[in-house]
Amino acid sequence: MLRIRVALLLGCLLAVAGVVAAAPASACSCTGGTTAEFFARADAVFTGSLGSRSVDQPPGPIGSSTDPALHVFGVDTVFKGTAHERQGVVSPESGASCGLELTGDGPFAVFATRDATLGETPFTALAEGQYAAFLCGGTAELTPALEAELRALAAPGEAAREAAPRTGAAGTELADSGPGTIQLLVAGLALVGVALLLGRRWRHRSRSGRTPRGKSSA
Repeated sequence: MLRIRVALLLGCLLAVAGVVAAAPASACSCTGGTTAEFFARADAVFTGSLGSRSVDQPPGPIGSSTDPALHVFGVDTVFKGTAHERQGVVSPESGASCGLELTGDGPFAVFATRDATLGETPFTALAEGQYAAFLCGGTAELTPALEAELRALAAPGEAAREAAPRTGAAGTELADSGPGTIQLLVAGLALVGVALLLGRRWRHRSRSGRTPRGKSSA
C-alpha cells in the first residue's frame, strides 16, 4: 500500500510539472480588435519609450510564463486616463501567456488597464499607480497612422485631449504577491512525497532489525 501511495504522489508531481511547462504554450489566442475597441477597454492610453524590463521569478527551480514582467516606460503623451513621466506596466513574462512582446525601446503606444486578470484570476497584484497590459490588448509599436487614430479617439469634439504625463514615477516597483499557487502546490506535494519516502525507509529499517521468531539473537 505504501508503494502505491508513493507512486501516486510521484505521478501527481510529474503531472503538475507537466502543466507548469506545457499549459502556457497554448494559453493565449488573440482574436483581433480595432484601435477604437482597445482604446475603449483601456484605463490609460499613452505613448512613450521602454526604459527597462525586469522579471520577478519566485525562488526555486520552477518558473512560469505568467511570472510578472515589469516594464517601465518614459511617457511622452497621454491620450486617456493618467500616466506619469516614468510609468510602470506589468504583464506576464511570456507571450505564450499573453505577455507583451516588445522589441527595442520604441516608441510604443500602450493600452493599459488596472485589471490584471488573466483567464479567471489575476496573474499578479498591482502596486499603487501601476497598470497591466497584455499581448492582445493593442499595445504596439507607434506608427504615424496609429498616432493619428489615437488623436482622433481622444475625447472627440473637445479641445485637444492630448496631455503631458504627470511628473515623477508611478508603479515602478512590483507588488509583493507572494509565491504563486502552482509553486505552493508543487512544494506541498514534494514535502508529502519526501515524508512518505522517509517513513517507508524507517519502516524498512525497523523490520530488518527485528529478530526472527523461533531464533535467538545470540
